[in-house]
Amino acid sequence: MIASSLSAERVAPVADPRPSVTFIPADAAGVARIVIDRPDDRVNAIDLRLMQDLAAAIAASRDARPRGLVIASGKADQFVAGADLSLLRGTSQADIEKASRSMQRVLDDLAALPFVTVAAINGPALGGGLEIALACDYRIAADSPNVRVGLTETRLGLIPAAGGTQRLPRLIGLPRALDMILTARQLAPKRALRAGVVDEIVHPAVLLRAATDHAMRDAKRRSKGGATAIERAATNFAPARAFALRQARSRTLAETKGRYPAPLAAIDAVAIGLAKGIAAGLDAEARAFGELAVGETGRSLTALVMLTLRQRKAALEGLGKPRAIANVGVVGLGFMGSGIAQAAASSGLRVRARDRDAAAVAKGLSTIRELTTDAAKKGVFERREAARIVGRVSGGSDLAGFRGADLVIEAVFEEIATKRRVIAELEQVLRPEAVIASNTSALPISEIAREARSPERIVGMHFFSPVHKMPLIEVVRPAGADADAVATAVAAATLLGKTPIVVGDGPGFYTTRVLSTMIGEAFAMLAEGDSIEAIDRAMTSFGWPVGPLQLVDEVGLEVAGHAGETVSKARGLTAPSIVNALVAEGFKGKHKGGGFYRYDGRRRMPNPRVRELLGAPTHPAAGDIAERLTLTFVNEAARCLDEGVLRSPAEGDLGAVLGLGFPPFLGGPFRYADAERQRIVTALERLAASRGDRLAPTESLRSRRPFFSL
Repeated sequence: MIASSLSAERVAPVADPRPSVTFIPADAAGVARIVIDRPDDRVNAIDLRLMQDLAAAIAASRDARPRGLVIASGKADQFVAGADLSLLRGTSQADIEKASRSMQRVLDDLAALPFVTVAAINGPALGGGLEIALACDYRIAADSPNVRVGLTETRLGLIPAAGGTQRLPRLIGLPRALDMILTARQLAPKRALRAGVVDEIVHPAVLLRAATDHAMRDAKRRSKGGATAIERAATNFAPARAFALRQARSRTLAETKGRYPAPLAAIDAVAIGLAKGIAAGLDAEARAFGELAVGETGRSLTALVMLTLRQRKAALEGLGKPRAIANVGVVGLGFMGSGIAQAAASSGLRVRARDRDAAAVAKGLSTIRELTTDAAKKGVFERREAARIVGRVSGGSDLAGFRGADLVIEAVFEEIATKRRVIAELEQVLRPEAVIASNTSALPISEIAREARSPERIVGMHFFSPVHKMPLIEVVRPAGADADAVATAVAAATLLGKTPIVVGDGPGFYTTRVLSTMIGEAFAMLAEGDSIEAIDRAMTSFGWPVGPLQLVDEVGLEVAGHAGETVSKARGLTAPSIVNALVAEGFKGKHKGGGFYRYDGRRRMPNPRVRELLGAPTHPAAGDIAERLTLTFVNEAARCLDEGVLRSPAEGDLGAVLGLGFPPFLGGPFRYADAERQRIVTALERLAASRGDRLAPTESLRSRRPFFSL
């Protein structure tokens, strides 16, 4: 019922007397329409009033008994994007379960209409939006990049709650349905057609005509449980179904480590419905939805999504006015720079790129083509749009073509002198109002801009790798930066489809600082006697996507070492020597001779040289590894808030989860601190007593004042 692409809680508007759903009587051909058009919302998010209006429209259509019925949206490029997330805030389990059952009844009434019903999908049909479409006999989708269909609730720690766990398996078969539900996968039109979720895709201009034609000529039909004999067997034949469900549970437990209850609850609801009938399945679905919505994981994940949606506006608070952006320059076409250029071109911007010579430019443009082609193969873009994206990027070995740039992002080597030289060259050709952004993970922007003629227009835009997958951009605001320049960088990040957070300038900013502090503590634990494998295994078991030592190998020891030294120096701490010692012996990372691990194809083995370089353990290995490292991260995040590096706990949580992989089920370091404040403070005080004052809890943690109002 709920999708992850909805509007967050908003200030209640003045009540609009217009209905959210309207029944339009049959035309001359005998086809009636139900038009969904919530007057106070741009995306048709489902709220109580929309549900009531939809029920009334369905009742009106049942009384009118037309030849057929088309369900359509009154909004351009928008169908229905699920439920309004604010409905869950402060609501009891009983009320949430009641709302689920109410929506189930409405869609049962839609499915039971005695004439053909057709959903005309002109935009995102996610969560409850797809569940409305699934209650229809047929689904026709516009062939448009804006159209996506999916049941995305598990991303929120929830499950579909308006019949999605029951109707989707019966329509496309158990294996495909489980894949869509458990991964929260969103399908583009062609993939949705191949999967059997939609019956036809047509040009957007003829969508309503095509839906009307189907409503006139098609007959009611019953879902068979899949298109192939194998899919139907897995859906309808008990032994085959049990095998498919057992495999799904096994994969889910392996991937989630039991930290996320929603996927398992979805599997159970599907299983009950197929074994005992749709009524029993709907009952299980509603009960599980109520339990999950008030559970800690569901609340944390839902809060994260709401923070992300609010951030679209909140990121610009306290800043100036963004300047219009049509042309972007990118200096440096390594993997990071190529990803930035591709993201900008994908957002409709024209991109001019530069690298040191023709060969480097050609390699970068080739990477951009590969990224775009791969995305087209996965249904992210249509092939025609992919060609247009590639066509928006040009490059050369000089700054020709940069004079018209509104924003230039330099993504050259992480070294101040190199970045200063690039900025000096850019200032020779750029217009005075153009903004210059440095993509750096640790170098203070004020230092990079110190010799610039116009330092006020230089800001930081810290992208995360790989750019095409990572949703965060950390916008760095130096003390002397022009407020309009910072706002322009924030607007550009949003235009690129990313979530921006705005942080203060300084070594490591926020994300690199907290991550480097945690990794530095992992090095300290290595010296104390904990093993490489034990440290990484403890962190992945806890819910981090990768262990800290494996991560250092992935990013490269020289890059990680530079960031760690920058942050340690700023904190007045002694930087661990193990990274430099490994680099000196030729161990520079996963693809450069190994690092904390040695690599043989896909095999990864701890590097024995690490222990030899560290020498004898300094302390007996003891304590909870994951707790110590995670609390080190939380403590440093709180310190960043205390020092004004972060503007808010919300941006701290978004940066940690979206940029660094902080376990999402905890909601972020600040929400985690609110939930476990006493235990965290006690644990840090104990660690500080045994391992040093660097681990002492910050003042904001000691204060017991919550970071978020409950």
